[in-house]
Amino acid sequence: MGGNMIKKIGVVLSLTISFIFVNLSAHAEEYVMVGFYNEHPVFIPDHHFFHEHGKKLGVKTRVVGPPDGNVPQMITALEQVIASNPAGIVLLGVNDSLNVLVDEAMNKGIPVVTWDSDIPSSRRITHVGTNWAQLGDKLAEAAYESTGGKGKAAMVGLVGASHMEAAFANFKAWIAANAPDMEVLPVFDDEAVVAKAHSVTAALIQKHPDIAVIAGFNGSSGGGICPAVREAGRSGDIKVVINDILPAHMECLKEGTAQYIVGQKRHIFGPIALQTLYDINHSGISFTDRDSELEIFPAPDKIDTGFLVVTEDNFSDMDQMVKNLEKL
Repeated sequence: MGGNMIKKIGVVLSLTISFIFVNLSAHAEEYVMVGFYNEHPVFIPDHHFFHEHGKKLGVKTRVVGPPDGNVPQMITALEQVIASNPAGIVLLGVNDSLNVLVDEAMNKGIPVVTWDSDIPSSRRITHVGTNWAQLGDKLAEAAYESTGGKGKAAMVGLVGASHMEAAFANFKAWIAANAPDMEVLPVFDDEAVVAKAHSVTAALIQKHPDIAVIAGFNGSSGGGICPAVREAGRSGDIKVVINDILPAHMECLKEGTAQYIVGQKRHIFGPIALQTLYDINHSGISFTDRDSELEIFPAPDKIDTGFLVVTEDNFSDMDQMVKNLEKL
């Protein structure tokens, strides 16, 4: 066989392989993560590791939703995703208003898994994330320990979000059951915005100068609470316990304005949610001949991802984790 012929065959094979690869890529399954506050640093690991796991599985991944807390925009984004008929949806289950769209997706055969915030009243298959009721317990226990179980306690967080409401309820219940000398004030809504957390905390301190401890429940809370406490000249006097291991929160702990940080294992939210959807589509496991009709799926109802707590022993490790995430 002549050299020119071999070259021609090589070119044809190369073009054929390239065509097959492009064709497969064009038809790869797509999984979509639908959330809100998508530009908030707390969601960086959720999105990043969702995409990374998609690469390992050989599927397309996409993240949609507003940069802020605009739920109507999130609903519009979800409607558009459902219309595109993806292989699966990972949904931030903010509240029951999403149930109709979860039904629509499920009726079309699009499996839905919630992450971070659950809507158990919906037909979602699985929820992946933190046990927010237990998170409320952890913040309450830290509030108790930091104050010796005495004085007024305030909660600052996002009012109306189902996951945070569960945490608020358990915080209050834990204090009522374990700290008879503590009084829990009504929740102060920070709308998950740092500036709002700052202003409500400043107003709180002015109205309740005898406040003993302030608990921050979302990724924006601590960044507003700590400066307000510092500016009031009350650092170390008013105790601060906060959720989410973020740069601003770690700085609060370093300077002594905050006394406790509990974090969520957000690195695994996206990968576990995506893997669950992928397995629903590909595992081949069946329980009956009518699993789809009966809505029986090869997946657990809930996956509790647990907590990370910043301590003296692991502070440098957690600080490095935060620095690594800032590079993403």
